[in-house]
Amino acid sequence: MNSKTIIIGGGFAGRQACRALRNAHTEIVLFDPCSSVVMLPALPDLAGGWLAEKLLYYPLKKLLPANVRYIQKAVSSIDLDARTLTADGELFAFGNLLIAAGSVTDFHGFDQHREKVYHLDSLETALRIRADFGAYLLKTEQPHVVMAGGGYTGLELALSLYYRAQTAGKSCRVTVVDPAPDILPFLPEAKRQYIKRFLARTGVTVFSGLRVTGFDGKNVTAAEKKFENVFFCWAGGSTFAVPEVKGAVKRTRDGRLKVNSDLSLPEYPDIFAAGDAAAFEHNGQILRKAINFAWYEGKCAGKNIAHRLCGEKTKPFRPFDAGWVIPLHTDSVGQLFSLLWIKGNTGLRLHYFMCGFRNYCFTNFAGFARLAAKLFKKEAHHDD
Repeated sequence: MNSKTIIIGGGFAGRQACRALRNAHTEIVLFDPCSSVVMLPALPDLAGGWLAEKLLYYPLKKLLPANVRYIQKAVSSIDLDARTLTADGELFAFGNLLIAAGSVTDFHGFDQHREKVYHLDSLETALRIRADFGAYLLKTEQPHVVMAGGGYTGLELALSLYYRAQTAGKSCRVTVVDPAPDILPFLPEAKRQYIKRFLARTGVTVFSGLRVTGFDGKNVTAAEKKFENVFFCWAGGSTFAVPEVKGAVKRTRDGRLKVNSDLSLPEYPDIFAAGDAAAFEHNGQILRKAINFAWYEGKCAGKNIAHRLCGEKTKPFRPFDAGWVIPLHTDSVGQLFSLLWIKGNTGLRLHYFMCGFRNYCFTNFAGFARLAAKLFKKEAHHDD
């Protein structure tokens, strides 16, 4: 039997699994195309030029146990029955597998001038937005951000760019277009209205029930509406990062793999999924994508792989929801422990503190801790 354990993805889930397996009797191989790990929740602030790039990333190899072999390749296909995966055209066999590849932007088939559409799912895409939006502000008298997608990522990015334009002395229109009947449908009505009032005060226009239908590289069309000379961003959702998975798996609409209570795949007891790759059902609902869940799912999956290697029974994953925050640069809405609602500067400080707490080195933690204490100064912005 092949005793090799392969982990796909070096994010929060993958790294925690590596740590949980560091004393197990197995060869551990980690695949990830990126040489650095990135604090993804802070990408909207980086894209707006509010954070120094160095606070968000750290070399992946320095965070891995010494016995983990790191291969800097992207996995393009997984064959669960053949127990192989393909990375950069090369075939690799595995004994045990953890799929923790994360997610990427889902364009839902929209492909008009894709190279000119801005999306946000990596350090590189954030830096592209930062540079190009700065150039757009310099040459545009009446800047206009059009955001396809009214979820938390779309709103966070829209407000980050809006305030970036303000610091440049420009009055920037922001239009959010979302096909859903209303934005942030998971929020109670009172909290959703709180965010809507904040958006209205900042001049953000939201068109719910509307879908972007056209983009010619400069102008956006949504049904009968046309927006000219815009900075067009796409935040219409995310999907599973590995393009192809062969085998008897069940998936959610966004491509996540449905898992058992121990995070293994049904029909494949020694193949696990965690983080944004996993669809874990708790109290009748699939857990949302969140760092906290990814962290502990990875740890649980790693331990369960170790249990299987020893012939022991695996243990169920028991999620603990510490809470969430939607940061909107000068305001916020969030909930702690599924009980306590927070907003305003309290939520912002908590968000940035957690970005530091879950960061990769003391310098990065200290940078976010200072931000949590002071929040943003209106004149602050970084181009390098």
